[in-house]
Amino acid sequence: MLEFQHIVRVNEPRADTLIITRSQLWQGLVLRAHSPGKFNGALLCESTDIVSNRFLRKITAGAAVFTEQVILHPESKIETITLPHNNQLVAESSTLIEEPEPESLFVRFNYRRDLDTSTDSVNVAEYLKAAYVQLDREAIVLIRSLAQSEIDNATIN
Repeated sequence: MLEFQHIVRVNEPRADTLIITRSQLWQGLVLRAHSPGKFNGALLCESTDIVSNRFLRKITAGAAVFTEQVILHPESKIETITLPHNNQLVAESSTLIEEPEPESLFVRFNYRRDLDTSTDSVNVAEYLKAAYVQLDREAIVLIRSLAQSEIDNATIN
């Protein structure tokens, strides 16, 4: 079983960078949860409508297909868990917004998943951790970019 967490800073403490709001961050995280293919071109995803802060998504990644339930805790946390279908791997994740001070936003990513340890030649756990961290950092960069575009469009219009 692979279990790990990491934190990504959202707002840099420099005067020359955009400070995004908790609401903008939340909207971006929900977009990523509902449409992960927009953040990772290797994924195909079909998501149901959000009802009572929950939805299902079916993700195809290469030959792997898995179905997950996503639970939204507005402006706070997103939880995902795979559903027990077709012997798919068991995986859970959570994305938690942390704001220790006003405008000081961080996102804590937690992962827990089955891990195939039958291959001795590659450290699969370290590879997966590095991939998750890279994808999460890229997602925050894209969310910041979307927030900047929203601001630029509001200024132009």
